[in-house]
Amino acid sequence: MTNPFVLIGVCILLLLADFYIVNGIRGALRKYSFRFVKRFTIIFWIVSLLLITGVFMSVYLNIGLGPRAAVLLAFFLVLVVKVFLLPFILVDDVRRIFLWIARKNKSSEPEFPASQPKPDHIPRSEFLIKAGLITATLPLASLSYGIISGAYDYRIRRQTVYLPNLPKAFNGIKLGQISDIHSGSFYNKKAVLGGVEKLLQEKPDFIFFTGDLVNNQTNEVKNYTDIFSKVKAPLGVFSVLGNHDYGDYFTWPSVQAKQKNLQDMFTVHKNLGYDLLL
Repeated sequence: MTNPFVLIGVCILLLLADFYIVNGIRGALRKYSFRFVKRFTIIFWIVSLLLITGVFMSVYLNIGLGPRAAVLLAFFLVLVVKVFLLPFILVDDVRRIFLWIARKNKSSEPEFPASQPKPDHIPRSEFLIKAGLITATLPLASLSYGIISGAYDYRIRRQTVYLPNLPKAFNGIKLGQISDIHSGSFYNKKAVLGGVEKLLQEKPDFIFFTGDLVNNQTNEVKNYTDIFSKVKAPLGVFSVLGNHDYGDYFTWPSVQAKQKNLQDMFTVHKNLGYDLLL
């Protein structure tokens, strides 16, 4: 069970970071109307609090695989944006500190305030925040593409293996290997079927599945058993469990529930026709 005090501590740190970030962004929005800035602030905090609450619910409540995955994914993507934006706000604040020190030590020609632009120039604060937002969108776009499209970017890698003293009967044997399916991350059955068909087109003599059929719970695979049961080979399909298949990364209501999940995993491998090696 995840220590609640650790989660509370992390939650406080996230809220403090959010407070710092939203104030930095507000400073760059001074040329906009008070109503716009107020609405932005309210929306920012609503989204932030909902995501943090969702993470707590995902850890301590059985909210279902779909909602849990959606909440954690949204939280992660928003967190990426904040992580990339934070250094730009820090740089702007450091700049402000140096300007303040310079003004204190220099009483001659007045400086333009940090929040006020020179004629025909974008304020430095606004420039830094916008640069941070643009920078943050690059990894966000890349991650989003990887999640939406890259999850089904199946590729065949062919490797000839030379083994000394290999019995002649094994010469020319073709082995197929597939791994890290993570069924709980799928949403496109047709694309998954395409990946299985691509494997079968290689006509392997053996097929080895080397673990991680699911993310956390065995029932993630229930909608895909009809597809994975098509994985067949003349000399058999052999499988092992991956670290995610044991359910160690999920908060179970009891030890018995976790044990049942593992037994269900054994049953799934058997029903798929895989020879599970334990």
